[in-house]
Amino acid sequence: MTARVQQLADAGDVTGLDRSLHHLCADIDGDRDFEGGQLIGPLRAMPTSTRVLLLRRMTDGLEETAVHDPGRCRGLASLIVLLAHGLSAEQLAAWREPLMAEAAGEMTLWEGWRLTCLVEVEQAAGRTLPDPVVATVRRTALTSETPGGLRPLASTILEPVLNPGEPWAERVITDLTGAAPAWHALVAHALTATGSRPTGKWQRLGHGLLANVGPDRARGAMTSWLAPAGEPRTTPVNSHHRTGTAEFELDPFNARALQGLAALLALTPAHPQSAAALGQLVEAALIRLPGIGWRSPRTAGAAVHALTQLGDEDAYAELSRLAGTVKYRPTLRAVSAALAGRTPRRPSP
Repeated sequence: MTARVQQLADAGDVTGLDRSLHHLCADIDGDRDFEGGQLIGPLRAMPTSTRVLLLRRMTDGLEETAVHDPGRCRGLASLIVLLAHGLSAEQLAAWREPLMAEAAGEMTLWEGWRLTCLVEVEQAAGRTLPDPVVATVRRTALTSETPGGLRPLASTILEPVLNPGEPWAERVITDLTGAAPAWHALVAHALTATGSRPTGKWQRLGHGLLANVGPDRARGAMTSWLAPAGEPRTTPVNSHHRTGTAEFELDPFNARALQGLAALLALTPAHPQSAAALGQLVEAALIRLPGIGWRSPRTAGAAVHALTQLGDEDAYAELSRLAGTVKYRPTLRAVSAALAGRTPRRPSP
């Protein structure tokens, strides 16, 4: 196989190389050294323009490979990264820029391996991914059925703290610029929320983080962050559901932070601002999107649970209001159950 690759590389036969390397990745069965590295030398010795053309050909083929023979994808991705090694950003521009533009314009990409290659090459070269590309990497890692190697890579990207493109998230990013580490830790904890009902351990950690910034200060900040949650995106992208422009579609990465912030708000002293913010979040999460359905029922459930945990007069007044406005039945049932389970306050002596 090495001799065949050498022959094709010497001839600049990109089509033949692409075909041979795809077959190779099926044959090596996990051997990421590619025959002790002997295959990489001839490929890197090709002219830059030929290397970039081969990179594009191989990367374009990853999506089809993921459908028909997903076992080859890891080997192909590794080979693509090795092939790109040593080329400058300018030399790689013909390969990188189309991938960057595609990623920046989508809510998610169906196939994660192409993005995996891009991220690995950028990180290996010490470059920083543009924020819109980071956002698509995170969203694809969360939602794609074939995320490739994106999930572990996405977990290493810590900035920006949230994905830009939504007014509420951009307010958080702005407020956290230059803020004390305790604020960053609070938002990072919000991102670890799963589902609408946080665990006891998660709540205990949340109490400690709230104490570090001050519960009242945290409440003021979080209610201001949640206020624009119902506004349209500042930078529209193509819908994950292929229904056109995602103007109101909620970023799935940011949605976890919304759910976490709702849960944290329930751990602060009850206040009319908290109840109002959580009620507005329920309505923002239940915007009906044409061709998609309800915007984020899980976020609505998290906000209802937070209102129930607050448990003061303002919270129950907000739940009563929502009982007359919510149309999504599971959330309406949760609101009704919260109201039915309310413990009457004892009259003052």
